[in-house]
Amino acid sequence: MRFVNKLSYSCAGRLAAAMNENHQKRSVYYFSFQIIFGGIAKNIVLISLALLFGVLLPALISAAVFAAIRLLAGGYHMDTYGKCLFVSISMFMLAALTAQYTYQYWNYFSLGVLIAITLIYGLYSLIRYAPKDTPHKPITDTREIKKFKLLSIVCLIVLIISASILAYFNLNIFTLSICFGSILELFTVTSLGNNFFDMVRNGITHKRAKVV
Repeated sequence: MRFVNKLSYSCAGRLAAAMNENHQKRSVYYFSFQIIFGGIAKNIVLISLALLFGVLLPALISAAVFAAIRLLAGGYHMDTYGKCLFVSISMFMLAALTAQYTYQYWNYFSLGVLIAITLIYGLYSLIRYAPKDTPHKPITDTREIKKFKLLSIVCLIVLIISASILAYFNLNIFTLSICFGSILELFTVTSLGNNFFDMVRNGITHKRAKVV
């Protein structure tokens, strides 16, 4: 969304001028403000859609789990905020709708299989690919890489334990929301996920170019 970029650019310019910083620092500030304002806008859109479709709770849980792992493991970044908003909201709503309208059909065995798949897939993804850095914030220090990898694994294990406890008490919708949120974020870390999101990004760009 252009207003997020304009607001971020304006705030970054004012802060850099007030701090007497150079152009590189302004770019860092710009990226930071994009995250802040973009996050606010994204939450407003997500909550509005979730309320509209009656899936507020699973949407918020999936998004919170996604954000918790992403904070430590990183993940794929779209080249524009608009694409990021569209893709992330689509993923959260898909997870929420699936959890909300299928939770009553899941039994102990099927939930156990889902939890096991999430754990195995998660450990593989995090051990092999995490942390996934960004062009604005690359991680090159070996100690930092090991730290974030370990923390992301611990975070995943805590979430898996939580999902298992919730499944034991038949709180299926919570279990599904945790697993779906975890799987979505873990997918953004892997090379397969990066290739998939590259195709999505290019597809959106191509469609917009045809419209224009």
